Amino acid sequence: MCDTVLSDKQIQKRAAIVNAAIEVFAQYGFHEAKIAQIAAQANVGDGTIYLYFKNKEDLLIKVFEEIITKRLDQLQSLLDNEQTAMDKLVSFFNHHVALFSDQPFVARLMAVELRQSPEFLERYPTYQPLRRYLGFLETLINDAIAEGSIRPIDTKSLSFLIFGTMNFVITEWSLSHQTFSLNETKNTIADIVLHGLLPRS
Repeated sequence: MCDTVLSDKQIQKRAAIVNAAIEVFAQYGFHEAKIAQIAAQANVGDGTIYLYFKNKEDLLIKVFEEIITKRLDQLQSLLDNEQTAMDKLVSFFNHHVALFSDQPFVARLMAVELRQSPEFLERYPTYQPLRRYLGFLETLINDAIAEGSIRPIDTKSLSFLIFGTMNFVITEWSLSHQTFSLNETKNTIADIVLHGLLPRS
């Protein structure tokens, strides 16, 4: 069924399974999560999941792909409204946090489970769901360098720094039940990353 055109009802059912998988994977972890738990959360039978996904690994792959694709499409649309490369890079902080914090389970899954499944990643060495997202961030950095807004720097390292730091903050925020201001912390980190640690004259 994965390669066929789905009806509206099937699309809704598949979306319910994906949303349920996000919550269950984030709550229990990939290894401990059960298909039965996902089915119960989605209010479908166990067998229904296998009509849309080959197995639990395939479900996790599709979940990450859909999360990344949806967020990246939203980001690209939002940043198109900015005038300069530096404006887009600054705006990235705001929109990245907003898009990944609107659903705490998504933030937790992205920041924790993806990095804590070494066996899974070893079995699927070509699976890199963040490559396109990080590539987009690298492009923003390259454009800011070309514009002269920031000094020449290794774009891959900076993209890892920005994405990794923001995801850690979002995860801490979601796990601590929002006991600190995500917006204030995000602004502080953006200021440090973009303006450095040297005293200002």
